[in-house]
Amino acid sequence: MEKRQNIAIIGGGVSSVSILSHMVHNPEFGEDLTIDIYDTERMMGRGPAYQEDSRHLLINVPTEEMSLGNGHPSYREWLESNSHEPVTYTSRYLFGEYVRELMKSVEEAHDNVHLNYTLADDIQYDSGNGRFTLHSGNEVKIYDHLFLTVGQLEYSDPYQLKDSEGYIYNPYPLIEGLSDVGSDRIGIVGSGLSAIDCIRYLSIERDVTEIHAFSRSGDMPSVRGTPTDVELSHFTYEKLESLKVNDEISLESIKELFRKELAYQNIDEALLDRRTGDTLADLRFDVGHLDEIGRLQYLIISANPIFSDVYQYLSRSDKTLFLDKYHPLIEENHSPMPLEVAEDLIKWAEAGRLHIVDGTCSIEKEDEFIVSTEEGEQYFIRTLINATGPKKDVRQDATGIIGALLNHLIIAASEFGGILVDQKRHVISPKTGTIENMFLLGSLTTGADYLSNSVQLLNRNAKKIVDQFYRQMK
Repeated sequence: MEKRQNIAIIGGGVSSVSILSHMVHNPEFGEDLTIDIYDTERMMGRGPAYQEDSRHLLINVPTEEMSLGNGHPSYREWLESNSHEPVTYTSRYLFGEYVRELMKSVEEAHDNVHLNYTLADDIQYDSGNGRFTLHSGNEVKIYDHLFLTVGQLEYSDPYQLKDSEGYIYNPYPLIEGLSDVGSDRIGIVGSGLSAIDCIRYLSIERDVTEIHAFSRSGDMPSVRGTPTDVELSHFTYEKLESLKVNDEISLESIKELFRKELAYQNIDEALLDRRTGDTLADLRFDVGHLDEIGRLQYLIISANPIFSDVYQYLSRSDKTLFLDKYHPLIEENHSPMPLEVAEDLIKWAEAGRLHIVDGTCSIEKEDEFIVSTEEGEQYFIRTLINATGPKKDVRQDATGIIGALLNHLIIAASEFGGILVDQKRHVISPKTGTIENMFLLGSLTTGADYLSNSVQLLNRNAKKIVDQFYRQMK
């Protein structure tokens, strides 16, 4: 490289740590690069998913699958060296400690890596010289390259209840957000992983005796089955690549290969569509069929990296059809909950401590919250906890750095979610076109990458991006 290159990484979670680790471990890394990472002290090295919170919030991925590589200690090794029992599913807080320590160790080892415990307030891009102007507090800095690794948007609010008395808009961290929750008439909006977090915290740590969980569908994630080694025979890179015509692969041909793989692995295709609409019955089924469910789940997990790459070769109509018809079936088996979590949910439901209510159609606030269902039932709730998760459409997030980038027309929304990028994860600006010195990694690449938020896939994609960065530097 001819001159010093200044690099900004916006966001300090797992995506950021992965980018940073691959940066400094690449043979091309040297003193002519300066890397600045921006995030709050609380989130640096953790991100929202692994922030400091209740120890009862468990990772839904086994410990053995949660390492970052690059010569760093594995997560299991780190647990053992820090006197933590390497159980199959640890708390998210502990994994956050592991990642945070790795990030700090990289900073300590390199004088040209700096952790800035502050947020980037604004970023502007000059297409004439290809540089970014970053505003943070009272400081203004110029960067040659930008990596956007912000993982989550502003929290969603589907029933427009924000600022209503008794409504907890964003419960995280639960040890703070739910610290003042009483014990009478508590409702949770949602039935996904965030809702399960809230249920576990209130039931275990607060000993709340009755909770209602409201959602439109009532569906909860599936239960993780028996771990299974899967060697793919039909759904492979080679066979899928052979189907590419004019830079597209048809959804029909992908479905055919996946069906062949299911048959080869002796997996009943009907398991994909096993949901009955009765949440407890569905949980009990999974708990009673761990081997069969495990084979399906680990096939999906094994095929995910391949499909994540192939996904960008679907046409618009095929991608729309896939997201509408097939994605829900894949998603509920892709990030299953640990068995012990499912057993707790069943136990609490059978004891009358947990009520899962589907068909929610409206929630209104009067003296209390009135939750109405499609069947005409009404529930009167004193404290309502929003567990619907962050927004998915960047155009709905006018806050923080995403709002600033949208305002300057540096980024644009992808119609399939997240931010518009090309196949190399370069950001595509609606004002200046492809920005080759601006990369995106994390949940905001959802329109280009499919279900790529696992630690392993984030780390894999980070390496691809960093390799591309160094190729461009030559």
